[in-house]
Amino acid sequence: MHELTTKQYFSVLPLLKDINHKAVFALSVIEQNQKGKVYVNNREIPTAILVMSCGGFYCLAGDESDDSFVMSVVDHLNNSLNHPNFFALALFTEAWEKKLSLYKILNTKRIIRSYYRFNKEKFLEQISHLFVAPMDSITYHGLDIEIACQYRNHFYSYYQLVWDTDTHFCELGYGHFYTKHGEIVSVCTSPYVGGGFVEIDIITIDGYQRRGLATRLGIEFINDCLMNEKIPNWCCHSDNVESNLLAVKLGFEKIDEREMYWYSM
Repeated sequence: MHELTTKQYFSVLPLLKDINHKAVFALSVIEQNQKGKVYVNNREIPTAILVMSCGGFYCLAGDESDDSFVMSVVDHLNNSLNHPNFFALALFTEAWEKKLSLYKILNTKRIIRSYYRFNKEKFLEQISHLFVAPMDSITYHGLDIEIACQYRNHFYSYYQLVWDTDTHFCELGYGHFYTKHGEIVSVCTSPYVGGGFVEIDIITIDGYQRRGLATRLGIEFINDCLMNEKIPNWCCHSDNVESNLLAVKLGFEKIDEREMYWYSM
């Protein structure tokens, strides 16, 4: 397989057309909003691609029939030096699922990932009927340098991978936060932004769950996206019951479920 230069990234966009918002991380790499790598089977006329984001989310797209490319991809995946602490390889067609099942990808398990599409009308209708109880001693924060630093360095270090500086996160990312006594207790942030889409990532710490914090921040996040003419995007593990329920509550409609290879030593 051949690694493309950043100037060549846009040449592979047609291969991502059908995937579109299912792989916001890939679109972010293509647009160079966030770092990553793009590999193809043929530089001149690529028909198959591997996109690797800096945060460890990868995807395969295009024609799965090039066995030489597929074998090179598997060899690449099986070399731990090529990854951060983990990787998650997304597949978006049954053909790619069948092809990869013929190979052994080390230190991975196959999980099922759910993909959603945002329905603005449904969102607006549902939030008009939504009651979220008031909160005591909890403070809301929008994204700024101070909260970005606290979040990336002391709450969720993964965001040091996807956004290399606090400034980078503030310039291109989205974030909404709740704190109590200065400590972050719930967040709704964007790990990836690309192709006009903004990926949603929600975390609420133990002791503050089931209070409506995630719902409130989800609404703030989505309204922020709409104000900036972006489309919020949702995907999650299929067995994450709470995440799937919240997606529907916030106006998302499930459109697909696909295999993902989840790496963990």
